[in-house]
Amino acid sequence: MPVLDAPPALAPRPALSPATDRRPVEQAVVRDALSGEPPETLVVTDIPQPDGLLVYPAWTDGGDVLGDRIDRTALARGVDGWSWIEILHRHVRTTHRGRITIRAYPLRRVLDDVERGYRGDETHRAALARLLADDAARDGRPPLPAPGNPSWVGVGPRLWHGHHHGAIGGQRGRRDAAPGSPVGQRG
Repeated sequence: MPVLDAPPALAPRPALSPATDRRPVEQAVVRDALSGEPPETLVVTDIPQPDGLLVYPAWTDGGDVLGDRIDRTALARGVDGWSWIEILHRHVRTTHRGRITIRAYPLRRVLDDVERGYRGDETHRAALARLLADDAARDGRPPLPAPGNPSWVGVGPRLWHGHHHGAIGGQRGRRDAAPGSPVGQRG
């Protein structure tokens, strides 16, 4: 058996360099998050960025159609933004992968609350209206019309993307939302 006098020469390895395009990794994280959820679920993935937060809304099988149906029902019944916050908060399942936050909303449960007329806490609804009115006054904007809360924000792609700059596949922005709510970004 031959004996080696020196270790074998290793082939040079290619130098590693940081990638400048984060999108493939971000999209892989979103796909992975979706793969772990049941049908008819809204999955919102928040990916921290140097300049803010990237928010990816996505729907599992049937979730887009059901989400749009929920939005039509909620708007027809006059469900407001506070109810949207409370309903989603009641059903959210939040997980973390490092600094990435993934929130899953089972849309059948959301639909049940909307159809039953769940409104949430009236004291908190009034507090949100006061907060929004104070914020508008500080910024020199007119307050929202009475009762002072925005309308249903949305859980389906049509209303969601209509509220969020029409972007599809992720929006960059600063997050200014209530804990557990799926959106809340500016510009």
